[in-house]
Amino acid sequence: MPAIVVSSTVDLDTLRLRVLHWPGDPSRPAFLLLHGLASNARFWELVAPALADAGHNVWAPDLRGHGQSEKPEVGYDFETIASDIAGLVGALGIDRPVLGGHSWGAMVALEYAVRAPAVRRPRALALIDGGIAQVDDYPGATWEAVRDRLRPPRLEGTPLEQLLARLKASPRPFPLDDVRREIILGNFVVRPDGTVAPNLSYDHHMTLVRAMWDSPVYRLFGQTRCPVLMVPARRAGVRGVEGDLYTALKERGVEHARHSIRHLRVEWMDDTDHDIPLHRPEALARLLLDLAAWNPIDGG
Repeated sequence: MPAIVVSSTVDLDTLRLRVLHWPGDPSRPAFLLLHGLASNARFWELVAPALADAGHNVWAPDLRGHGQSEKPEVGYDFETIASDIAGLVGALGIDRPVLGGHSWGAMVALEYAVRAPAVRRPRALALIDGGIAQVDDYPGATWEAVRDRLRPPRLEGTPLEQLLARLKASPRPFPLDDVRREIILGNFVVRPDGTVAPNLSYDHHMTLVRAMWDSPVYRLFGQTRCPVLMVPARRAGVRGVEGDLYTALKERGVEHARHSIRHLRVEWMDDTDHDIPLHRPEALARLLLDLAAWNPIDGG
């Protein structure tokens, strides 16, 4: 039987978030999964059912400014979004979840894990091809270069048919089947005239890119008090020299983590796209289930 998923809204003090929930056994560790920049909660649709089938509650929110959640004009920084997560954990009554994040969402998860009080601290943290290296550690990195590299395309006003053709033509190592296509389309709203607009506005996107540039990831490693799983993607040769530099950057980040995080596991995902939850959902789900069962204090 397919896993049940429930969509609802959660009202925080100043923000309403859309949350997807795959129900499980409340006596087992729960998962809270955070999507990446300009993405949405449906990004976890291929991973969450395996976790729920194993008996775990799974929640995935549309973060501030994303998906079907509210889009205020302010608050696009890690401190505020980590506070959103704290409010969500309290509102849902989750007892120390296994917190997973992908890409920018991994940086949010890392920030939350450091800032959260002990009673709200995650029992474990999964950093999935994000939150692994510091953005300014890329060779020759400057804010201007990173800004231009991470600037999103201007897609507002694009006809839906043109966007679909663009998605179909984009090279990726996994098939763009109906499920994955609908997950990606969850990043957009289709307007009455048949054109689309990203749910995350261009200005908010760029504010978050600046926050990524400013984030002291390596310092945060040393303040992390829960077990950490890192899942970096590695596709040797796919991007040529640039791909090699990205891999080297993640390798440096892993070395920083090994010297700073007491309980750390690193599982390189080879021959895998950055979007691991869409490309290798079964393998990622197995790693997350292992993380939920890991108790380094007992040597497990």
